Amino acid sequence: MPSWVERGWVIKSISKDKTEKRYDFQYQDKDGYKVTIQGLSRSFNKEYWNYAILISGVLRHGMPIPNVVNLVENLNLYSDSINNWKNGIGRSLKKFIPDGTHAKDKTCSNCGDTDGLIYEEGCLKCKSCGHSKCG
Repeated sequence: MPSWVERGWVIKSISKDKTEKRYDFQYQDKDGYKVTIQGLSRSFNKEYWNYAILISGVLRHGMPIPNVVNLVENLNLYSDSINNWKNGIGRSLKKFIPDGTHAKDKTCSNCGDTDGLIYEEGCLKCKSCGHSKCG
């Protein structure tokens, strides 16, 4: 895929007997033609792909995003590279938590307040002392 592609569509294909699923990526090129890259799942490390399926499933079944962030943050992973992936997913998901959402079961690392942490612009901020933790 060219580096200039900024957006596209993920297309899910299911076999006629419904036993096989495939995900393709499609984008529109500079001339207006649709270009499809087939078999996205083959492009990713299987471990990453399986975690992506897990996260997608819990989101589709209504788990609140703050709970999904906690789930991802608490995954016990062995590879340094997947831990970086885990951190990136956590940061991305936090951007979708509505501002002012109370952070349950978290304590401010600066003042120790157990009830004053809220999400704001994807960051944890303490209402008591103003401390902010992003990322």
